[in-house]
Amino acid sequence: MPNLVAHLLEAETRQAWGQFKHAPVVTANVTLRRAAPLIDLGLGYQCYWWGSEHWADFVVADWTSASRHDRERSTVLTFYGSNATPAAEIQSARIKLLQTPFAEYENTLRADLSRVLAGTDFDFDRDVTAIYVYRWGHGMVMPTLGFPFGTPTVQGRQIIRTLAPRHRARRLLGCIAFAGQDVESSPSMESAIASGWRTCQEILTQL
Repeated sequence: MPNLVAHLLEAETRQAWGQFKHAPVVTANVTLRRAAPLIDLGLGYQCYWWGSEHWADFVVADWTSASRHDRERSTVLTFYGSNATPAAEIQSARIKLLQTPFAEYENTLRADLSRVLAGTDFDFDRDVTAIYVYRWGHGMVMPTLGFPFGTPTVQGRQIIRTLAPRHRARRLLGCIAFAGQDVESSPSMESAIASGWRTCQEILTQL
């Protein structure tokens, strides 16, 4: 984002953008023959679990559609990986992601789905019809220490809030506004929506 307007940035703003860190996160789409196991367990739009080697959660692609309660519909689960690599070692995490064999990702998907959907008639070999793994990874902003919120200072007995790097980076640049989950400091749909709303309010003041 900042590269498009690098020639317009002041030193402080350029420095703020330089503090953004992104982590590579592997993703996968898994197609299910039928959605019955999800419905039988009462699972919602997004499901998290512990103990996986590569994955943190999945979302159900058509959960908000009118056919959500159709047990026999086919559906797609989008899996997102986890990444606990320190910010200084992100480059090595990217290399590891690219070098991990497809079979390893498939085996962990098998183990996780079998565990998460236990208690239903789910059978991985029968019910999973396709797996698409994206090794390049979904670059997600990594909220490092001090990035989401500015470090407060104390003057006497009063706590003074300070701007975080993301606050300085996303300030209006003339009539140019910056939106996206990155400038809200957390990689989520909610952050992206909130950012769009905030940016609209900023642009309205320029009209």
